[in-house]
Amino acid sequence: MRRLLLPALCSLLTFSYAARLESGPSFTLEQAEVQAGDLYYGGNALRIDGKVEGSVLAGAQTIAVPGAVTRNLFAGAQTIDLSGSVGGDVLAGAMNLAVTGPVAGAIRAGAATITVDSKVGADLLAGSRELVIGKNAEISGDVLFGGRTLNVIGTVHGDVRMAGGSVTVSGVIDGDLICTVEDRITLTQDARVFGNLVYRAEHEMDVGNKDAVFGEVRFIRQVEPKEIGELGKVRPRPGLIASLLLPFAVFSVLAALAVGFLLIAIWKQALQRTLDECLLHFGRTVGFGAIGLFATPVALIVSLALIVTIPLGLLGGLAYLSFLYLAKIFAGMFAGRWLFRLFGGSTASIWLTAPVGIILVYALCAIPFAGWLIWLFAAFVGFGIIVELLASSRKV
Repeated sequence: MRRLLLPALCSLLTFSYAARLESGPSFTLEQAEVQAGDLYYGGNALRIDGKVEGSVLAGAQTIAVPGAVTRNLFAGAQTIDLSGSVGGDVLAGAMNLAVTGPVAGAIRAGAATITVDSKVGADLLAGSRELVIGKNAEISGDVLFGGRTLNVIGTVHGDVRMAGGSVTVSGVIDGDLICTVEDRITLTQDARVFGNLVYRAEHEMDVGNKDAVFGEVRFIRQVEPKEIGELGKVRPRPGLIASLLLPFAVFSVLAALAVGFLLIAIWKQALQRTLDECLLHFGRTVGFGAIGLFATPVALIVSLALIVTIPLGLLGGLAYLSFLYLAKIFAGMFAGRWLFRLFGGSTASIWLTAPVGIILVYALCAIPFAGWLIWLFAAFVGFGIIVELLASSRKV
């Protein structure tokens, strides 16, 4: 059965003609070089000085794009610096993301800090501790932000919707500013909001320069949970929801543990070897995991578009959903083995390290806001482990 899985995965990851797959400690596409087709990279450092006539999908520690990508950019890294041009959308997960080159499509990103200081042709969707829309930024669509601090210095042609700690506007918003804030709203003397300002908070705030708003300034009081209980004579809704979801959460963890133990019982030796290999080559694991996570849906869409390959596309879709579920479990196994090694337990049995890691990963993925970023990174790791497992099974 293991030998049958590798051809199935390979059929899902069918790259377009002239696509290029690179790995290793670092890779640079030189300034005079043109890559005619998609570029896939997994490793530590990627730099694109030349031109990619296609999409880029990469997982690395650092990614720098001073050159040009004519289609989409899918990237996961610790630091991402986009000073060149992207002809399509940008989907990125990082600790620090800086976009100073033009993006023709939308930006969807999750990071600790995000800086956008260039022209964006569509929406900007961001989840981060801090988002700065710089002086040279021009966002053609809407801005949707969830995080701690939003600073709008440039121009947004659509609406700005945010939920977080504070927002400061010293630039131009052509649409509405709609926000839920905890700390403050600041409109400077240079700010211009041509739509309405609608904000939700526990108390009315001094927003600064109210004359900057050409529409209506409206405050909506955010009712505290204890007041909901007093008014409605019912238990607070957040606790009720949590109590309803708790059994499902516990069941999902127990199911993951059961699946994990079953996998260990079947492939114990192979799993141990693969996890050790992934620990040694972590950058490669994350890189190939990102390729598997993002490239597979593209291949499936192509398969479904062609009549003769529709059955293969449907089977591939079921396999992909299975891999998505298993990836989180494999990531938990990896986390457990890494933690035990970190604290001197390198000889601990996989029967012990796996359940500890699985419970930890499921708990981290349940954290509000940051949980989906943790899940995305776990999916990178898990898919990378699956690729390593399938590759090792082929050698057996």
